[in-house]
Amino acid sequence: MPSITFTGLQKVQITSNNYTYSDLHLDLSNPISKDITSDFDESAVRNSILNLFNTVPGQNLLNPEYGLNLLQYLFEPINETSGRQIGNDIVAGINTYEPRVLVKNVDIQLNEDEQTYYITLNIEIPILNSQMRLQGSLTKTGFTLS
Repeated sequence: MPSITFTGLQKVQITSNNYTYSDLHLDLSNPISKDITSDFDESAVRNSILNLFNTVPGQNLLNPEYGLNLLQYLFEPINETSGRQIGNDIVAGINTYEPRVLVKNVDIQLNEDEQTYYITLNIEIPILNSQMRLQGSLTKTGFTLS
């Protein structure tokens, strides 16, 4: 009886990685390499939070409830009540959609003249035993990290 041997189905050796989390690098502005790069650990978590901040519920077809909808505050008067609600939305959204982190605190600074909320987010990533501080601003053009 004839036999067939498949050499392409050999067991692949898996090597250990030196990272816990990985994610696609969202900045696709490198036209020279024309390739997608990856971010790891803290950078992957940072990407995920930035994506959460900049996504409006309904934009993600596979998860239509995902997102914070911070854009709703951009055309409201800049005041402490709105700042407090933004902080509450950030904490609730991260607790719901980013289980890898614990929110330590959210600080919202208001600048009525610039029509800007300055957001400082202190988080802990328990599995990595690390802490991060993310600072950004919410303006009429959206949220950006600094």
